[in-house]
Amino acid sequence: ELEVPPALPPSSYRLVEPGADGIMVAKAAELIRNAECPVLLVGHAVQCTRAGQKVKELAELMGCPILQTSGGTAFIEGVEDRTFPYLFSEVGDDIVAKSDVVVAIGTEIGEPLHYGRGHLWAKGKTDRKWIYVELDPEAIGQNRPIDVPLVGDLRTVVPQLSAALKATPRQEHPDLQRWIKEDKERLQALAQQDFKTDSGRVHTGQWVVEATRAMPKNAIHARDGGCTVVFTWTYLQAKPHDVVWNQNFGCLGTGLGYAIGASIADGGKRPVLLTTSDSSFLYHIGDLEVVQRFKLPMVIVVAVDNAWGLEVGVYKRTFGHGNSTEPGVHWSKNVRFDQIAKGLGCEGVYVDKGEDL
Repeated sequence: ELEVPPALPPSSYRLVEPGADGIMVAKAAELIRNAECPVLLVGHAVQCTRAGQKVKELAELMGCPILQTSGGTAFIEGVEDRTFPYLFSEVGDDIVAKSDVVVAIGTEIGEPLHYGRGHLWAKGKTDRKWIYVELDPEAIGQNRPIDVPLVGDLRTVVPQLSAALKATPRQEHPDLQRWIKEDKERLQALAQQDFKTDSGRVHTGQWVVEATRAMPKNAIHARDGGCTVVFTWTYLQAKPHDVVWNQNFGCLGTGLGYAIGASIADGGKRPVLLTTSDSSFLYHIGDLEVVQRFKLPMVIVVAVDNAWGLEVGVYKRTFGHGNSTEPGVHWSKNVRFDQIAKGLGCEGVYVDKGEDL
């Protein structure tokens, strides 16, 4: 025998009345006005649509912090300091717990966000209201109930919301300056910690700190790898306005192609930094020839542990360390990426001390 809760009304799990008409926008604006701690949850589509300044205006009218999804880690120019990662910072965790209205823009509210229901969302004000700006009506309510669905292109819907709030802008949230200060201190502490390792090899966090600290403000950041990307989320010292990487499906190997595509699309005007790992870089390493042939302004930093990093623990648990004839997750330490780069016409530098990076 089961104790089954009452069935939800269809409007809570699928779109019944699509649209971002005046009534729906007014309803969303009313929720924002009456909230104690509204937040913007911003995904990758904001960068792709070049709608950052429209979202910036909305954030300022709401007086609120911006939470980045792990797939949408490009910063919006002018509001970098009030932008925090979902996960990877205590400030972000605090913001989620205190939020009572979430305006999700340009994100699928998927597994990396715990579907807007689990993990961090299961703490604090769990009865928070959700406003969702989404172009695809079938996406509404897939992973969690949505209180106010605003169906349409975020480039037109976000300005509608801003217009509705212009006459009654909110005061800045009282904790915002504290959050900004604490997150700045977090980044500084990460960069200044003791990076000594037992092996004497470069600590992964240190190379992320050194590489991203050297990145020019106008640089395009391409990312790839498994553990490498997690370390990059955590230790990132820059706030780039353009970030390209493939989060979905645990995919590896797209980084170099993405970096090349972004640089060519940009006309080779801005510098590009690709932070990647040896495993993911090996997929399409031959494309270094394209970098050289087009003379793209690119620096590639490769983290080398001579292994399929994230898979090592899984492999040991599955097969037993050293007790299997299955193909391994470690590979030859004689592979030299700096030499491969030179062979393909690029510059190659071997670094084994973090301070030399």
